[in-house]
Amino acid sequence: MADALITLDNLIGDTSHIICEKSSFTKNGLKIAVWIYYNPNVVQRAPIIVIHGGPAFTHNYLLPLKLLAEFGYPVVFYDQAGCGDSTFVKDPENDAPWLLTIEYYVEELSALIHTFQLYEYYLYASSWGTVVAQEFAVSISSSTDAMLRGLQGLILDGALCDGETYIQTQWRDRIATLPMFTQNLLKKLLNDKAFDSPLYREIDNILTSHFTIRCVPRPDCFLNCLRKMNNAVYREIQGPSEFALSGVLEKWSITDRLWKIKVPTLVMRGEFDTMTEECSQLIVDHISTAWPLVCIPRAGHCKTIDEPHECIREITRFLNNVEGVRNRYKVSEALVSKRSGSFDGSMSPCKIFKRIKAIMPPEEDVDESLPSVVILPQAVLPDIVIADDSRNGEGEMET
Repeated sequence: MADALITLDNLIGDTSHIICEKSSFTKNGLKIAVWIYYNPNVVQRAPIIVIHGGPAFTHNYLLPLKLLAEFGYPVVFYDQAGCGDSTFVKDPENDAPWLLTIEYYVEELSALIHTFQLYEYYLYASSWGTVVAQEFAVSISSSTDAMLRGLQGLILDGALCDGETYIQTQWRDRIATLPMFTQNLLKKLLNDKAFDSPLYREIDNILTSHFTIRCVPRPDCFLNCLRKMNNAVYREIQGPSEFALSGVLEKWSITDRLWKIKVPTLVMRGEFDTMTEECSQLIVDHISTAWPLVCIPRAGHCKTIDEPHECIREITRFLNNVEGVRNRYKVSEALVSKRSGSFDGSMSPCKIFKRIKAIMPPEEDVDESLPSVVILPQAVLPDIVIADDSRNGEGEMET
């Protein structure tokens, strides 16, 4: 593979002032590599854990997100076990079969949260990572684990919640824009399973430049993923092609469980993303605390490379609004305690909200710059859970 003609710094500017600390932890006997980026010169906020796509495509293509450290958010990247700088598993089917299950990656994320003792955090998930993030967010809805319940918000980038909808809309809205000869040829190659043929590789490479990554030339952070990805894991979970699902994800759907997610959620798609508008909107429609769908102009699936600054702008707008509402809620909670003299810390956020409304200032005094979403405080703050420290040894940190 040829060396990259442009670097990450060419793409996003000089970030040498942002500090990177590398660490790792173990899960099921495999090392998971972790990188934490932060700017020591700004006030630190809740960290953002980044879940990469693929499966097994490594974190590198998402490195433009380290710009979030400029706003005080430490950014935690990790390579999922089996790929990149984590323990590479050549034969996962025989040596680590759990790497071919969705459940493992949810457990891996939980282990990371426990290892670094994170009590408040956001999740940023890309592509396959959004499967992991949604499953995680659903799974903690009934958890009493203080750390797992520390999820403050979700950012889903190039997301799907139903495998069949993803493939059907990709063909209808993306591949159907190609000449009929190309469409028919691609169908034949898929039916013949000719994934290693020169014809299929040529079509795949060209369509990648249409819908996956549109930035030309491709930067080093993307090419590094190609060098370090694990095709064995990818093929078993996704299948051998981007244009069909035949692996673990073929019949996967979480649509009917998304109602369990009660944290603010931002869903982003690229204008030319393989994850179509319908595919993304389906998630927004089924999460009561989701914000309106955001479309990144000119971008494909790898939008953090195609339009990194547009992405950062939308993400920080979301985070600022969420934290603005959260801070307002905390102040209002204090007012309830001070004025009523009978605040009950075990009261649910919905009940607290009703008490707050009784003593809030008139509408004309409310800061209009805050979103109207006061989608009940429950949408902004997870329920307060008093639980023992959950250092259960799932992950063991190494430095």
